[in-house]
Amino acid sequence: MATLTDVEIKKLLNEPSSVTMRPSYEGGNINTAIGFKCDHYLLEAAVLDHFRAVGLGATELYLVHGVNFDVVGVDTRLHTVLTLDDDVLLEVTPKIRETDTEMVFAVSAIVQRDGAPRKAVTSKLRVLLRRDTNIDNPDPLPAELRRFVVDRLATEQPTALEATPVDDFAGAVHRGENTDTDPVLAEIIGDDNAVGWKWKVPYYYCHFTERMQMSGYLRQMEEAKHIFVASRGISIKRMLDERGWIPVVTRCELRFTDETVMEENLYTVYTVESIFKDMLYTSRLDFYVVRDGRLVRTATGSITHGYCHKETPESEWQMAVFDDEVLRALRGE
Repeated sequence: MATLTDVEIKKLLNEPSSVTMRPSYEGGNINTAIGFKCDHYLLEAAVLDHFRAVGLGATELYLVHGVNFDVVGVDTRLHTVLTLDDDVLLEVTPKIRETDTEMVFAVSAIVQRDGAPRKAVTSKLRVLLRRDTNIDNPDPLPAELRRFVVDRLATEQPTALEATPVDDFAGAVHRGENTDTDPVLAEIIGDDNAVGWKWKVPYYYCHFTERMQMSGYLRQMEEAKHIFVASRGISIKRMLDERGWIPVVTRCELRFTDETVMEENLYTVYTVESIFKDMLYTSRLDFYVVRDGRLVRTATGSITHGYCHKETPESEWQMAVFDDEVLRALRGE
């Protein structure tokens, strides 16, 4: 096993790195613009590359040192649109103080626009190294990194739950369906301006054989918007076909508050909280499981959405102003 030198440890924890990548083709859902989820795939990949550059790739961390690399928080602003064939310069800058027990990395995604560099995305990613008991006799990490190793990514205090869960997916609430069909969802949502559903977490939302990973929650965040607007009669396709409005994200943040295990029943709830100048609206995302008859929130976050006009070039997209129909739908009126 190669031992990290003091220089390599300093590089990991203190010095910036950069890598150039292109977005995933999966993200080109509307025209050639890349959605916020695949923006985050680039950000995560850049931080992984920062570790790999000093010999601590995810495979090395897992098989040799018995720890899982986990992004446990993101706080992201999206300034301009990335497109399919952009060469994206990703700059990773550690923001780690000596007393921190999480690793924090500022990541900027930079593209060329009109012959000059422009920041398309800026974010802070929080990273932990979770101890994995499936690896026997792992080699210890250098002492400087051990403060970032945890036995559990987060632990939330459970809250009381009056409803009795129904573990029957033949009769369970479906995405966008009336939440009254599931008693737990009905209790969580109450009178809020929200939509939610219950689902069983599949293995392809997880990693390291056990837990839902950050990208899984981001995929749910993306789906929740799709389901919410469809349930209010202003579906993505209708807005595209009738008005040429393209949904865009200007900011999102998400953090783990506990862990979600593969094949647990997860309750996803999307709640509209505010509307700003009839051009942007912010929604909260909360994720819950039921354990021992009590409710446990496993992640929480928010996302700010608006619309741009499809007929203008992607580099010059202008924000659309919500009309009365859209405002009523967003408010649940």
